[in-house]
Amino acid sequence: MRIETRAIAAETLEAQSVVQIADRIWRKDASLWSSHADVQRRILNRLGWLDAVNWTRPSIERLSLFANQVREDGFTNAVLLGMGGSSLAPAMLSKTFGSAPGYLPLEVLDTTAPDAIHAVENKVSLPSTLFLVSSKSGTTTETMSLFAYFYQRLEANKSTPGEHFIAITDAGTPLQQLAQERHFRDCFLAPADVGGRYSALTYFGMLPAALLGIDLEALVSTAVNAADNTKPTADPAENVAIHLGAALGDLALKGRDKLTLLLSPRLAPLGAWIEQLIAESTGKEGQGLIPVDNPIPGSNHADQVFVSISTVAEQERGIASELDRLRELGHPVFNWSISDLTELGGELFRWEFATAVVAYKLGINPFDEPDVADAKMATKSSLEALKSGTLATDASSLYNDNVCEWFGDKRYLDTSGDPTGPVKKLAAEVRSGDFLAILAYLPPSPEVDARLHVIRRLLQERFGIVTCLAYGPRYLHSSGQLHKGGPNSGVYLQFTAEPEHDLPIPGQGYSFQQLITAQAAGDFNVLTQRRRRILHVHLRGSVVAALEALSDVL
Repeated sequence: MRIETRAIAAETLEAQSVVQIADRIWRKDASLWSSHADVQRRILNRLGWLDAVNWTRPSIERLSLFANQVREDGFTNAVLLGMGGSSLAPAMLSKTFGSAPGYLPLEVLDTTAPDAIHAVENKVSLPSTLFLVSSKSGTTTETMSLFAYFYQRLEANKSTPGEHFIAITDAGTPLQQLAQERHFRDCFLAPADVGGRYSALTYFGMLPAALLGIDLEALVSTAVNAADNTKPTADPAENVAIHLGAALGDLALKGRDKLTLLLSPRLAPLGAWIEQLIAESTGKEGQGLIPVDNPIPGSNHADQVFVSISTVAEQERGIASELDRLRELGHPVFNWSISDLTELGGELFRWEFATAVVAYKLGINPFDEPDVADAKMATKSSLEALKSGTLATDASSLYNDNVCEWFGDKRYLDTSGDPTGPVKKLAAEVRSGDFLAILAYLPPSPEVDARLHVIRRLLQERFGIVTCLAYGPRYLHSSGQLHKGGPNSGVYLQFTAEPEHDLPIPGQGYSFQQLITAQAAGDFNVLTQRRRRILHVHLRGSVVAALEALSDVL
């Protein structure tokens, strides 16, 4: 591993301070994040991630045996059903490593968009597919809805559909009970004192890694090394996690709160995992870092701080020149590289530790998500309203044509008939230090992604601020906490569309399209109630064609 430790250390702490912080974290001193006794008690029940690698290492043999057994039993691919902390690490590992020869390719399904579910169902062969039902609480609405759908699909042709399912959850959850009742192939119980977004180095990340054929011993060993480098007995100059976390926290307090991730192509999938970890851990009490994954090239704003991670080979091919340009412009730049992909195990731990240090600097608890429940309750209310035919949002129709319809507060109404009128009104409210988040309740695909990035680039040029892109409802379990609980510096553009296919959710009385519609409506209402600036765009017809037409107008 190559890292600019001097650059990071120069931004942050003396050696004595590094040792003191390391000592307090490893002693599990909850007062580092809160002075309230009841909060400290809750924090103590969320510090198991510090020891996760020691918990996981003895489980490697079981994981390897299980991965070999399902191959012998004829399974040829796997689909993970999960959201947030249950899906982002597996997705990162699958996209980065792929599957080793003879092992199971892994699809991660973390959406309720029916077209995306339909596409995955058509891509795999259900009779030879293993489903991973992954939920820490065992009650996640999206995950359990996906399970109900695929269980019914297999039940129609299999006398023992449970053999196609395994559960990853905590002990005592409804999912564990369901796994017993439906005779799942297996149930893997993770440690209860590790929160969802800190769970990548437990079964939630390591079981998918085993199915992909990743070298678990190597992956876990790099995490162990990273953990050792954060301990008070380690060389303070090499404690990258503390130096990085302290620097990011201090810079955020000075107004540089846009954490811009410059990841080389092989490591690009890591960005979405870091985004959730940072956004959900720090975005509360009106504070927080705004992670910018996959930034628009050439981004250069005074509120940004840049972190570059690359493979050694990719850094040697030109990333360094871009970092030099940013330094010359006066931006803080942190840069390191890894020589082998299994060092991602170390990155997972390093970022978990650094995030805890950021929260210490900001004076907040990084282990809760106090504003996520509001979106869940709003979704429930919207679903009930939708089933009774009375769904409504806190929005007025602002513009309507054959491509899309715009909704939002009446102050964004433009009576000139200009299709970009609402955007112009929204742009007039943008301030220095704001960010724009595109919230796409659309089926994720390369085609949709490419067209959303065109719109993102156009709006970044128009608004003159940093932009982000997130897919719903996935982001409700990630940056959604930041949007509602973080600083009121976000400007939001929400997209919805009608699907080509709709799929019923067995036993619920509503479909996936109704669920994703309710999730978008609930999120819009909560953001509006929090006085966030937001527009909603409902696309007509083909999603790709409508996005192309909209980008032409913009």
